[in-house]
Amino acid sequence: MKNSMEQFEVVKIDQIVKVEEFKNFYESQTDDSENQLKSSLEQEGQLLPLTLSRDFQLIDGYRRLKLLCALCKTEVKVQFVDIEPSIDLRLSFNIYRVKTANDLTKEVLQVFKSVEKRQGQGNNGKSYDRYEIVKEKLNYRWKSPKAIRQFDKIIENDFENNLLLNGVVNKGWSLSDCEKYLSELKEIDLTKNHGFTAELTKGDLTIKQVNKFIEEKENLQNNYKDTFVIPNKATSFKMNCVDIVDVPSYTRSVATLFTSIPYYMLRGYDKKNLSSELGHEKTPEEFADNIGEVFGKVEGVLNETSNVFVNVGDTYDNGCAMDISGLVKAAILKHTKLKYKECIIWSKPNPHPQGEQVKRPINQIEYILWFVVDPSKSKYNLLKYTDQEKEVRITTGAKDVDKNGNVSKKTKSLSKPYKKIYNHIAAQDVDHMIKCATGKNKPAYDAFPTGHPALMSELLPVIPILMTTDETDLVYDPFGGANTTGRISLLLNRQYLGTELSTHYHRVGCKVLENTIEEINQNDLEIINSEYKEVEELTVAA
Repeated sequence: MKNSMEQFEVVKIDQIVKVEEFKNFYESQTDDSENQLKSSLEQEGQLLPLTLSRDFQLIDGYRRLKLLCALCKTEVKVQFVDIEPSIDLRLSFNIYRVKTANDLTKEVLQVFKSVEKRQGQGNNGKSYDRYEIVKEKLNYRWKSPKAIRQFDKIIENDFENNLLLNGVVNKGWSLSDCEKYLSELKEIDLTKNHGFTAELTKGDLTIKQVNKFIEEKENLQNNYKDTFVIPNKATSFKMNCVDIVDVPSYTRSVATLFTSIPYYMLRGYDKKNLSSELGHEKTPEEFADNIGEVFGKVEGVLNETSNVFVNVGDTYDNGCAMDISGLVKAAILKHTKLKYKECIIWSKPNPHPQGEQVKRPINQIEYILWFVVDPSKSKYNLLKYTDQEKEVRITTGAKDVDKNGNVSKKTKSLSKPYKKIYNHIAAQDVDHMIKCATGKNKPAYDAFPTGHPALMSELLPVIPILMTTDETDLVYDPFGGANTTGRISLLLNRQYLGTELSTHYHRVGCKVLENTIEEINQNDLEIINSEYKEVEELTVAA
């Protein structure tokens, strides 16, 4: 290259021929960078020449030429090269250039475009080795023949904006992940309308996440059908909850119904059919009436000792609460024979923040409406508070014993899920109120990476289930979702029945139940029972 360069010359700017391909290869620099270069040219003059071919094609120096024109210069310094103009030649003059992510992607793309796939001899008389040429041009950042082959596949099948190649070059995406997506998973996602490719192209997901989501979605579809049963533990139906009365085996069999109903106008599960979705009625009164009708139809699974808990969150219009809980309470009483027993407050120590424009205190409560079938016969277990001197620790199974084999009276060793339950119960010290933090419901996200758009708080069902059921009793959640109620029921040795209308979330819920089976520990549950349940359980309402 150096031997082909002549001494600097001065030529008229209007003699220079701009080549659009060369001009547009690199992206524009930032305004600050442009202003710095312009100031340097103005104060110190042109220190570096433009690079031209013998026929005056401009190979390198487009930024300098543009700024010199802006400074009203008519002549520029140039150097001529006796090499045919090409993108590769332009790249060779820009090794130390400050480049954007797109610039770096285009450089890698150009390497693969410029090194042809062929066999035979090279220019040096030796065998043509494309892999060696490519990895040298890539400065040995990627070396193996496998990596070069993966690049070829990605480039041949990439999106129009080189999305995958850009991910590999600039974001550390794995070549293997990109190849797997193109070879195996992209077609599945597009054919089955999972929607993860769309999120990839919008920049919402990485290639690793997309692959994981597609594979786990397929796993849910292949392994969990519309009726999912864990014998003597749980049954989950993919069905409208109002149809549960058509399953004779559940007539009058539910001890406690615990559910969180859809929020009004705050969530959407099926974007194509929002207008017909529960929670998207025109008025809150219409929404509440529909909820009441639902409970009127599922009432057939309850018996005279049954309890019903309905978690209701409020919706605000122009900063004013719509009193959704009051409307729902009235509608349930209208459409059922249930008796209203109490309103339990769900207090959230860590409520979601609200904008500064909201002119009211942060709402840190929701309501749990409590109904019974027959107040004189409804089941109720009196819970007691813990001995505050005891310490609870997580264990992998071994109990806390001294050298003589005596179990410590001051400590309790519990596995992780049961320690959560223990600590949750210990935090309850106010009548008619359940303290329960919001936050990520990890079991649901363990079942599927995107969880559920309106997950129930992980421990919210604990107190109501302990208060109103005995072990092996049946707990029902008509709006099962990710089966948070089901998970707590299983951990507390209750049986569970769930219904969910959404196919996807039904499958997520099935996975949650399946994962929970591995966490059940009867010994840990006995410790909790010994701490918090009175010896004699009351079977009539207080």
